[in-house]
Amino acid sequence: MKLKSFALIGLFFLVACAPTAVEPEPEIASRPTVIATALSGVEATVAQPTKFPLPQPSPSLTPLPSPTVTPLSATAVPDTLARFDRFLPFAEQEGASPILTGLVRQGDGWRLERIPYSPGLYVEELGYALGTDPVDSDYAVATDRLIAWQFTGGGGPGNLAMGQLFIVNVATEEVEIVADNVVSAGWAPNGLDFAYILATPETYELRWRTANGEDRLLAVDVPHSLRVSPDGRFVAFTRESWYEVDGTPPGLYVVEIETGIETQISILDRAGYGGSGPYWKPHWTPDSSQVFLFATANDDRTENPFETGYIWAAVDGSFSHFLPVSTFKTFFAEEPVTNPDFVRCVGAPTLFAANQILLSVGECPPMGPGNPESANTAVFTLDPQTGDVSLTAVLPIPDTAQLLTWDVPSESVLILDEGNIFSVGIE
Repeated sequence: MKLKSFALIGLFFLVACAPTAVEPEPEIASRPTVIATALSGVEATVAQPTKFPLPQPSPSLTPLPSPTVTPLSATAVPDTLARFDRFLPFAEQEGASPILTGLVRQGDGWRLERIPYSPGLYVEELGYALGTDPVDSDYAVATDRLIAWQFTGGGGPGNLAMGQLFIVNVATEEVEIVADNVVSAGWAPNGLDFAYILATPETYELRWRTANGEDRLLAVDVPHSLRVSPDGRFVAFTRESWYEVDGTPPGLYVVEIETGIETQISILDRAGYGGSGPYWKPHWTPDSSQVFLFATANDDRTENPFETGYIWAAVDGSFSHFLPVSTFKTFFAEEPVTNPDFVRCVGAPTLFAANQILLSVGECPPMGPGNPESANTAVFTLDPQTGDVSLTAVLPIPDTAQLLTWDVPSESVLILDEGNIFSVGIE
């Protein structure tokens, strides 16, 4: 089965494959429903993945003085309706123009919207501010705004790329410069507050900014990976062993925004391997209870080498597991490889839900990334107690289809096929 899906950013170290996007029709006619069938006759257990000792919550950090920054103006929040009901961050741009892609509810179904926007007026400090690379920006559905940062040089103890952080009102093309020396940033679900990483000579500060200009420290030694939880209560981030981490052990963490209390939920980290785009950031389950992080093999950069796979942990620290990519491929090992020059690989995008992961397993060139010549879109159930992986179902997705996102997490997914949005159920 030949999948066509989203282009992913910064996957040059990946053996995983990134299928190409599909050109949709401008209007969507209907939403037929397809019910998935469970795969029968497959052994539902695999070798138990490596498990790690449960981390304990670490004490809250003493806040450092906040930098002097002009508060966000009231005009920065547009008084308009949201463009999308669901934003698709992995959708590729079409042509030279920047484009936003998302889903809009239509009756009891959905339609796909691709909204190109002009580069905007020239801003002296930023150039054409609206012409932002999706790697270096985050879009807020709630307020129709982009938060973006332009790299102007290196900074901090690891000399990471940093630059000016600015907010763009997409509808009006108004641009507001927020801060300097920023490595990364991400919106809260309300599209008003955001987290960002500030490079200082001594460390990388994870900070929280509200719409009224309140700015406070959440954590230190956070190089460049962060994401706010869907419920807006936490920020997930990594401390990476390849960068300076002065007295703070590397690993995957969450910090509660209200209290500033952080918890190490995995001792594993990316160790500097991988990009800074959306695929490389922590991935929350829709209920904000669990975090996944894709990490490539980091051999010599860490004291605990591991193969390419997913870090999977509970926000409350109740479990922490590592899910090697090879575990998912094992279920399809008996299927013949149709092209002798290809290898079996795990594709993208990947969908996450509590105790569940959905991804494609197919064939791609050994050095990747590449488009799979054949693939199965598979649903795997995860055991939080043991870390064991079970194959739940292989979804009957057509060759021409493009996986979009969850319809109902853990129950159904949305795909694009020949211009129509279909809901495919999981049984």
